Amino acid sequence: MKNRTLHNAFPIVAAAIGNRFGVKVSVGGDQAYTDGKSIQLPAYEGDDAEYQDVAWGLLAHEAAHIRYSDFTLRFGHSVLRRRLCNAIEDVRIEHELAKDFPGTRLTIRTVIEKMIAKGDFVASRIDEHPANILYSYVLKSLRARVLGQSALRPLVEQTEIALKATFPIGAVTLLKGLLSEVPEGLHSEPDCLHLTDRILTMIEQEFEQQRQRNQARLSADDETTPPKPDETDQDAESADSNDTEGPDSEDDTESDERLPNDTDDESSSESDGNDALNPADPDNEPTTHSNSALYTPQCDDEETTEIRDPIDVLETLLSAGDGDIEQDIFESLKSALSLAAENVSELLMPSGLEPPMDEQAGAILLHKLQNESGKIRAALQGLVQSQTLNRSQHACRGRRLDGKLLHRLPLGDTKVFQRKQTKPAPNTAIHLLLDKSESMGYQVTDSQGQPIGSRMPIALEATLALALAFEGIPGVNLGVTAFPGHHDDSVFRLIEHGQRVNARTGAFSLTATGSTPMTEAIWFGAASLLRCREPRKVLMVMTDGQPNDTLSTLELLQRCRDSGIETVGVGLGLDVSHLFPVAITINDLSELRAQLFKLSRSVLLAA
Repeated sequence: MKNRTLHNAFPIVAAAIGNRFGVKVSVGGDQAYTDGKSIQLPAYEGDDAEYQDVAWGLLAHEAAHIRYSDFTLRFGHSVLRRRLCNAIEDVRIEHELAKDFPGTRLTIRTVIEKMIAKGDFVASRIDEHPANILYSYVLKSLRARVLGQSALRPLVEQTEIALKATFPIGAVTLLKGLLSEVPEGLHSEPDCLHLTDRILTMIEQEFEQQRQRNQARLSADDETTPPKPDETDQDAESADSNDTEGPDSEDDTESDERLPNDTDDESSSESDGNDALNPADPDNEPTTHSNSALYTPQCDDEETTEIRDPIDVLETLLSAGDGDIEQDIFESLKSALSLAAENVSELLMPSGLEPPMDEQAGAILLHKLQNESGKIRAALQGLVQSQTLNRSQHACRGRRLDGKLLHRLPLGDTKVFQRKQTKPAPNTAIHLLLDKSESMGYQVTDSQGQPIGSRMPIALEATLALALAFEGIPGVNLGVTAFPGHHDDSVFRLIEHGQRVNARTGAFSLTATGSTPMTEAIWFGAASLLRCREPRKVLMVMTDGQPNDTLSTLELLQRCRDSGIETVGVGLGLDVSHLFPVAITINDLSELRAQLFKLSRSVLLAA
């Protein structure tokens, strides 16, 4: 491990951030993803600040989705509709998250700036797919304006050039007006989808109007174009032929029928449309030229190719597939966070699960332990009070003389007044880890070889008795976790810090199953302690055997101590001093109180 403390350890910081956001974060495997309820980050154990910056940015963004997005929303078959809505929704949720957690604005902005610097976030070009140009402009312009990601502004300006060359100028103007509704006009993801539909409908209408303008302009051009010389001569010859040969000639009849159809019907109808849509309005000329650049953007000389029908461009736009639009930036971040197999840490942050509850069994156990836990509490409180009650201190002035020191006065020593000093009460967070592995259920015998049952009931009784005793001491913040959970990558949260023990007694009805993933459990307990505000933090592990990986357990316990977390071991019929510098061994609940006298000063009282 490169970091010798836990304060910057990737799994613990990730769990702490997730807890602050109110979302569940798991660390493990080699991929980053979210299922709409929790966030999974890779099991990274390095100290690369850039990797962690990307991870925190992704975590903040995905936490915003979990908090504010509607995962039941359906977008239909349109890829463009889905991607545009997602771009708008991303901006909305990040804006909302920054209201409660202002620091996330900087966290995500840092990620965007890193992507721009690496060339992973670029402006769109004129020759790109129309759908990607539209998506790129919406995404970048909103992020720059709403989220204050100013590094995107040059990219927005370049993308807008491509936008104006690809879309009717009226569509660009109206698009900016619609985007101005973000974020104040949007309160949910359905609102974002409604805005997306308005944008797409507006673009369809603008393209249709542009098509009509193009037709009207072409029709007007046909009417004003003079006939070519050869056509004039041909018409003259045709007229002479008509005079000499008469109206019964078949070829001439076909020629006469074709000419009126090409000129009178089509041209006149388009001319009428031109009069209605563009009645000698010079303001329409820039629009025509602007959109001519769309369809022939590289034609700078006098010869130009045929202008494409805007409907073709519209159809290309609306039929876009995922491959036509750039990858979502946070999807690319997930790929960037993926780890190669050789870089995946074996240390996993387990997920905390709700344990099976048996309220009746918990009530019976609570009733059984009321007397014993009271004795343990009284013993611990007595030791605490012996340190927190008044201590005598001598001073030069005061209200109470110490008669034993009066003989010092002739010698000039005036420190004969007795003054009482009160030491602060404990201000300690304690997390108990209970080993519920399969070996805890094995039958054990006493020193005479007589069977005395399994260690699991003893462990449950001792843990609950300790929890009740610690809870009754002011200044102690208790949490209790059992390991493993359903599998080695999870634990059971019996009591979370701040919860009352009486409300959770039903959780102390566990059976012994699984192996001994102590390292993973220590990760979880240490992360819980680091979230507590109490300056003194103690991790107490109650176990009967060896962890799955002794080396990693020893290393992590040392990191806990380097981080200011004291570690205490309680061996159930087994000496665990090889793991814990401070340790006791008990074989029965009756031994616990006596053994705790040896630990109470180090557990509850500052040195």
